[in-house]
Amino acid sequence: MRRRAACLQLLALLLCCAATAADVQPVLRLAANYWEPYTGAELPGKGLAAEIVATALQRAGYATAIDIMPWSRVLSNAYNGQSDGVVAIWPTAQRRARILYSDSYLSNELHLFFLRPELGDRSSMDALTGLRIGVMRGYDYSDNFLLHDNFQVLPVDRVVQNLLKLSVDRIDMLLEDKRIVAYNLRHRSDELRGLPPLRHSATPLLTLPLHFGMSRRHPQAEQVIAAFNAQLARMRKDGTLAAILRRFDEAQPIKFTVGN
Repeated sequence: MRRRAACLQLLALLLCCAATAADVQPVLRLAANYWEPYTGAELPGKGLAAEIVATALQRAGYATAIDIMPWSRVLSNAYNGQSDGVVAIWPTAQRRARILYSDSYLSNELHLFFLRPELGDRSSMDALTGLRIGVMRGYDYSDNFLLHDNFQVLPVDRVVQNLLKLSVDRIDMLLEDKRIVAYNLRHRSDELRGLPPLRHSATPLLTLPLHFGMSRRHPQAEQVIAAFNAQLARMRKDGTLAAILRRFDEAQPIKFTVGN
C-alpha cells in the first residue's frame, strides 16, 4: 500500500510539473539597438517597434526579453545565435542569408533635413550632387543610395551629432526618419540649444520597410515568423496596430517646416 501511495504521489507530482511547464511561454531573447523612439532601454515598452513586436509575439504564445545594445552587436549576436532575433531591421540581400524576415510591420520614411531654404528642392538623389549628407554609421539604407557617388556620405554614431553638425554647417543635409529627429529635438534639447528651426523635404528620399527578424540558427525560426505574421495580420484587422501607432503619435506630435 505504501509503495502504491508513493507511486500515486509521484505520478501526481509529474502531472503537476507537466501542466506547469505547459503553461510557461517560450521566451525569445531579442536584440535591438539605441534607436529612439522605435527601440531604446529607457523607453516605455522598450519603444514603439518593440511594443508592436512583443504584442504580436505575446498573442502568438511567446514571451520576449529584449536587450538593447549597439547596432553592430545586434547584428553579430543574431548572426551567431547569441540572440534569437532582431526587433527592428531593414532587409538586405546580405542579411537574408542569416536572418529570416517577418512581414513588414512599419515603414521608415527617411526625409532630408536642412536649414538653408535654397535646399528645399533637393528631393532626389540626382539633385544632391556636391552636397554633404549626414547618415548613421553601419546602416544599410539601400544599395541605390549607397552606390551613388555624386554626393558625400558622412556617418556618425548618434543622430544628435548630425543635428549639431548641421547647425555649424559641417553637413548640408541629414537623412533621417521624422519620428527619430523629433525625439532627439525633444529629449536632447540641452545639447541642441540654439538650433534653428529645421526644414525637411516634402517627400521622403527613401521608404524602407521595417521587419522583425529571427536568426536562421534558431531551430524554430520559421515557426516563430509564421506565428508572428499571423498575429500581425490580426492586429491590422482588429485595429490593435493602428491604436499603438495612434497612441504613440498623439503623445509625441511631430512639427517641422516642409520644403523651402
